[in-house]
Amino acid sequence: MVICFPSTRVGLDPGTANTLLYVRGRGVAVNEPSLVTIRTSTGDIEAVGGEAEAGRGRTPRKFQTARPIRAGIISDLKLFDGMLHRFLRKAHVAGPLHRLQVAIAVPSGMTEVDRLAIIESLRKAGAAEVMLVDQALAAARGAGLPIEDSCGRMVVNIGAGVTEVALISLGNVVCARATRVAGDEMDAAIASHVRAAHQLLIGEPTAERLKIQIGSAFPNREELGLPIKGRCITKGVPREATIRSCEVREALSTPLESILNAIREVLEQAPPELSADLLETGIVLTGGSALLRNLDRFISRNFRLPVKVAQDPLSCVILGLAHQVNHLRRAEWRRFGNGR
Repeated sequence: MVICFPSTRVGLDPGTANTLLYVRGRGVAVNEPSLVTIRTSTGDIEAVGGEAEAGRGRTPRKFQTARPIRAGIISDLKLFDGMLHRFLRKAHVAGPLHRLQVAIAVPSGMTEVDRLAIIESLRKAGAAEVMLVDQALAAARGAGLPIEDSCGRMVVNIGAGVTEVALISLGNVVCARATRVAGDEMDAAIASHVRAAHQLLIGEPTAERLKIQIGSAFPNREELGLPIKGRCITKGVPREATIRSCEVREALSTPLESILNAIREVLEQAPPELSADLLETGIVLTGGSALLRNLDRFISRNFRLPVKVAQDPLSCVILGLAHQVNHLRRAEWRRFGNGR
């Protein structure tokens, strides 16, 4: 007797900073950092997600914390496979009783080799059918944009590892540009400034905290300061320093200019009619780094276009995937030969 198990549809947003997993009928079942802690001597995975995040920068030398995803692309397939398996188990959708259909968000500029690597990883994780969804389209849909109409709309999805700028019309990406300058590069620029100006070494979490708490793309009405701790370069001892918001803004100027250049390139490629639409529809910012203070004003002033941050920029891609998961027809899924 052949037993047919019902399909379990999931949406997967494997971001550089966080991985989100949506399960149809249940909502977002996983929202955790895209981090893996491995034992250095064997390469075995000891922890993933929030558990790995808790020990980032604090683990003994026999352990190492790594990111399986860089700039929106899988950089370590083995670690990604292990992380994905654990997240699927946490969402209770792993194992032979589940016939997985997975809609996964991918950058529009992803190579065919990288696409095949993701599909193979999902197949090994138990997926019977897969749909690759353009990340920009998912973000735009999750932001509530009516992407199927003929009017041109621009979405700028600023994540941790990649910024993707896309002009969308009739449910398709007309032109797009991706740059690896995003939240991680902002953090690195802040850490570099603190090292040069204060002779202080700080880790990624501290640099990110500076960006979130006092970072701004535009001058604030009042300057802010934040005391931080790090290691003195010259003496090698712990030391404290207060960093001003104007310093953080100066450090962010170079990565922000790269994002402006990506937007400018898409505007230059845009068909005239769709470009004209942007005077009304403007630019919508999505992704976690879209929350940088005054970023909308900064972009608006540079291009003289209306710019707004999506209501829930961190969740736009997974919300767009949820729509795909709930509305895709069966024929639109790519089936594997070994599908159960």
